Amino acid sequence: MLTVQQAVFTVEGLIGKVQQQKQLIHQLIQENEHLRHENKQLRKENEQLKYRVQELEARTKKNSSNSHLPPSSDRFEKKRSSREPSGKKPGGQEGHEGKTLRQVEHPHHRVVHRVHTCQGCGASLREVKPFKVDIRQVFDVPPAAIEVTQHEREVKSCPHCRCVQQAEFPSHVTNHVQYGPRLTALVVYLHHIQLIPYKRLSDTIEALV
Repeated sequence: MLTVQQAVFTVEGLIGKVQQQKQLIHQLIQENEHLRHENKQLRKENEQLKYRVQELEARTKKNSSNSHLPPSSDRFEKKRSSREPSGKKPGGQEGHEGKTLRQVEHPHHRVVHRVHTCQGCGASLREVKPFKVDIRQVFDVPPAAIEVTQHEREVKSCPHCRCVQQAEFPSHVTNHVQYGPRLTALVVYLHHIQLIPYKRLSDTIEALV
């Protein structure tokens, strides 16, 4: 049989747990409302962006021959060059030193191609020091891949007052799964500035994930 004091402690513990659950439910309801409101805003922005894309695509198809636009607005039309042909081959001319790329003093990676064996007599050259080292540098971009960062926030219950406390996610982390700010900025740039169609961008991102 429980004593009166044990019964009181048991009831107080149950009340504390109920209060804790009520606070947690209230927080979850508020978070759900926030997410629903944010989802509604994102849908609205998405519709506006789709309309803007259609407007831009329609505008790029217009020129002075199929609309009232002046010839100066034909930015995407291929214009005939006013330069006279020189008779020379296209590209860099013989004897001309290229200036596109220059070797750097501190490359990111260094790969040494060693000589191990003499092709004449078969002797080992592993311990022979080279009298000359030829250097060639290759400029390239790193492999394109999307990195996933998992954000975890702690939720704790105070052992003294039973209040539930939780950490805060960064301001830009608003959904359970989302794209990061750098990737979003890149997509906006490619879509609005470089005029790459939305479908092609979607296929590109799916290939990287």
